[in-house]
Amino acid sequence: MGLTKNMCELILSAKLKRHINLNNLIMVGRQNLHLSPDHLALSLKKFGYSINNISKLISKNNTFADAFFKEIGAKNVHSIDASNYEDATIIHDLNEPLSNEYKNKYSLVLDSGTLEHVFNFPQAIKNCMELTQVGGHFMGIYPCNNFFGHGFYQFSSELFYRVFCETNGFEIMDVVLFVDDKETTFYNVPDTSEAHQRIQFTNTKPVYIYVLAKRVSQTSLFENQPLQMDYAELKWKGKRSSLKPVVKKKTLKGYIPQYFKNILKALINKADKPDDIHFKKSFFSIYNLKSN
Repeated sequence: MGLTKNMCELILSAKLKRHINLNNLIMVGRQNLHLSPDHLALSLKKFGYSINNISKLISKNNTFADAFFKEIGAKNVHSIDASNYEDATIIHDLNEPLSNEYKNKYSLVLDSGTLEHVFNFPQAIKNCMELTQVGGHFMGIYPCNNFFGHGFYQFSSELFYRVFCETNGFEIMDVVLFVDDKETTFYNVPDTSEAHQRIQFTNTKPVYIYVLAKRVSQTSLFENQPLQMDYAELKWKGKRSSLKPVVKKKTLKGYIPQYFKNILKALINKADKPDDIHFKKSFFSIYNLKSN
């Protein structure tokens, strides 16, 4: 459980561009900072924070993210975990329902790498949604592709679009895919209800999915079980042929055998690029990860 440089900048960007409220923040699993003090200082400077003593935020003896969140505006920083080995504020097994005393309490619920390790995911995500107060936000960063053996699950965008929906009192603000490299590209992922076809991403590198959702009303969660979009939309039922594939112009590379193209991709290290044209490199226009 932890935050890398890219993940810290996603949080800083969300605060700036999406105006998330950090007043009462809870981490799902007490998060660590997985970056160097120099990189943390550079990221903070990029977003206008001047830190005279970076060691007060991160050191060899303390890599917990609490001080980082307080530095960027959080007033109360709590954490919830199944055991007390990292001194979490709330000790609770997310496989089990949440106590009423913690519901609707937090302006930001942040999870960076916990729920994929919780077997009862439906209950765990419900707990996170119930922790979030109306007007507050849920932010999650999870394994998406090529994390076999890391946890119980790898997640798709379809899951989060169906979970954080209007009937559950939420609206999705951002779903983004990225490879956690130094020079990464952030890809916005549209809802399948907009694309009218399944959204797929195939590559050879570990890919993360970032989700930001806002709680807009307090409703009973999961009164109706989520359904994948192409099974839920009546106009799609029995009309499989209406899901037209993306038409691409055939260029010279279209005549190269696929197995040879796969070898070339691996050699030139471009296998992390999505094939589906529905992925748009428009994330920078939303969050502007470069300094103003």
